[in-house]
Amino acid sequence: MKKQITLLYIILFLIPVFSYGQKWKLTRQEIMGGVGIANYFGDIGGAADPDASVIADVDFAYTRPNLMIGYRYRLTERLAAKGSLTYANFYGSDAGSKNEARNYAFSSNLIELYGHVEYHITKEEQLITYSTMALRSGLKRLNASINVYVFAGLGGSYFKPKAKEEFLGSERFNGGKNLALVFPVGLGAKYPLRSDLFIGMELTARLTTSDYIDGFSPDASNANDLYYLTTIYVSYKIKPKSRRPNIRY
Repeated sequence: MKKQITLLYIILFLIPVFSYGQKWKLTRQEIMGGVGIANYFGDIGGAADPDASVIADVDFAYTRPNLMIGYRYRLTERLAAKGSLTYANFYGSDAGSKNEARNYAFSSNLIELYGHVEYHITKEEQLITYSTMALRSGLKRLNASINVYVFAGLGGSYFKPKAKEEFLGSERFNGGKNLALVFPVGLGAKYPLRSDLFIGMELTARLTTSDYIDGFSPDASNANDLYYLTTIYVSYKIKPKSRRPNIRY
């Protein structure tokens, strides 16, 4: 009798582990919201050293906020598609840069709609919970681990730059070119808080087809503007509706 009871406990323990292998198919959809920071790299501001690297040329002192809402759909266990709507604010100034004497500055609000495809380097592990009186320890949690993924995609953005300082009133300011294609590439990670709730973070570089996010494209410019977004988000898995038989009496 004791052997049968022990075997029953082992089966109860292993059922959620074995069933997890296909569990992702039952929760393919996620909605999410996040906040973070935005950094711009263009023709206004930058480092004092003209030979500085791209990262060193980003003015982190002028970091501004971004907001994001999104939707993710699991295509396979390793692949997912995500769409998002993002608001970001940017600011740049020549103060402390190689063009400090020019004294240009700007701010810009940007709205972006885009989609990307994710490849999950590590498998997403949802929290498996079970309760058994046999172990006398109540609720157990298994498989809590960090899920790491990379992604790339395509989108579009609308932005509205405003000239400041000596740039205000300049004939070189062009605030009429407000649209661009966006090519996001980045790295993300998320961690389960519950079986249906995750906290995550994404680091993204946005390549663009415009040199006018700052309203300025000098003759010497040989590259388009780009920007970086760092976002912390919370995602919620949408549970499928239970299918109950329609019983008529």
